Amino acid sequence: MTRTPAPAPREESATAPSPRPELPQTLALVCSQFARLAARRSEVGVGTVSWRVVATIQRHGPLRLSELADRERVSRPTATTVIKRLEQEGLVRRDADPQDSRSSLISITDQGAEQLAQWRGQLAVGVGGLLAPLPEEDLAALDRAARILADLVETHDR
Repeated sequence: MTRTPAPAPREESATAPSPRPELPQTLALVCSQFARLAARRSEVGVGTVSWRVVATIQRHGPLRLSELADRERVSRPTATTVIKRLEQEGLVRRDADPQDSRSSLISITDQGAEQLAQWRGQLAVGVGGLLAPLPEEDLAALDRAARILADLVETHDR
């Protein structure tokens, strides 16, 4: 019996259409709506921007304000306002950039790391309540989808 070789993996280009044209828009919209729902149900006490920015700084390490604005897809003035507020709350700090004396690097503080852990715990409770009634196969599908999305973010969010 002759085995047919598996087809070679297809090269993906930035302009390659999705096999399901509506999938990119649906994913983007539903992920955004789900994030807002999770924040509302979790009573984290702050807007999603605050904990998202603190999480980004924790994940990527110290960042310049312009890098943070780029990663969060906000204007530099908006990033400045958010960082000033987070700084006043003791969640982040600015340190001199050793490579550019005109810039500073924004880092998460110990208090910021503790607060982020609390926010994540509140999100786990709020979202956990939504997920609890789902059947095991749906939970497994969501777990796999979350890992796929996390891998995409890790690969392309640079």
